[in-house]
Amino acid sequence: MNTPLRRLDGISYWVIEDPDGIHDFINTEVRKEWELDVRSLPGDPAGGDWLPTLPQRNWTLETIRTDEVGLNERIMNFVDAKTSYDFADHLAKRRQQLRHAIENYGIVIWPVVIRKEDMQILDGYCRCTTLKEMNIPRTYTYMGSL
Repeated sequence: MNTPLRRLDGISYWVIEDPDGIHDFINTEVRKEWELDVRSLPGDPAGGDWLPTLPQRNWTLETIRTDEVGLNERIMNFVDAKTSYDFADHLAKRRQQLRHAIENYGIVIWPVVIRKEDMQILDGYCRCTTLKEMNIPRTYTYMGSL
């Protein structure tokens, strides 16, 4: 799989340009992570109804404004009382680490994964919220449409 390096608004990304390559990447590598998340979190805060739609989606590499990305409030407000896991707290820690790595080491990131029909993020909460916090106006996305 060809993953060239691209820069957008001072941020470096690994990108897959070919729609079939994006489709394969989403439905194998990224899907494994999502399925693990759905199994490990009680009550599925993301509402796994979107997971079965992945194979039918057409994926493209696009550039969008970071303020266009919608965050799933169920995920953002998810707290598991049994384990004391708080998504927002966990995200804040990860965001701080990612921002440090971007600003100090120029770390290369992957595009954010977006569902086109409602512009809701499916993968990349840390990347997207970090870019927003850094006032980065645009991001690369893998845009999935039905």
